[in-house]
Amino acid sequence: MKLNHKSLLLGLLGLAVFIGSAGAHSDAFKPKFVDSLIPGYISLQEALAQDDLDAAKVAASELLQTTMHGPKFSEFTVPASRLAKASDLKTARAQFLEVSMEMQDLIDHVGTSNKVSLYEAHCPMAFGGKGASWLQDSQQVNNPYYGSMMLRCGSIKSQVAGKPDGGAHGDAAHNHGNH
Repeated sequence: MKLNHKSLLLGLLGLAVFIGSAGAHSDAFKPKFVDSLIPGYISLQEALAQDDLDAAKVAASELLQTTMHGPKFSEFTVPASRLAKASDLKTARAQFLEVSMEMQDLIDHVGTSNKVSLYEAHCPMAFGGKGASWLQDSQQVNNPYYGSMMLRCGSIKSQVAGKPDGGAHGDAAHNHGNH
């Protein structure tokens, strides 16, 4: 097969566009849409922190309903759907990790209207010491990966949305709980 320069250039350009768009979200995503996901996400995070699988499944289902009013993005909806059908907390928490990573990515790339303060929290012990992050609307750590077993395990890493508090990096924001 003979390649001409034009075909090669178009192929490389296509590859560059594909690589450049990996991890980014289309212009169809708007801060208002990201805002609409926050209440459902927070309900989900709080349900897992309370070891309440049924409430987590309901919150995941409601979150999926909200996603129907915006652009399609399976990176978020597939794990949320699996979480809505989870048969145990371990499975739900693993899916929540994927939902959390995508939610953080949305906020990083699209932003919010900053009407709600959100904080990135991190537990270094989650998932066998691999560590995991999540978002929450409080500076007091409420660990969704361990729930009541180690509710305060982790620390607030940064404020990712809302008006700057100034205290997100202070001593009160770091909770190392019952490791």
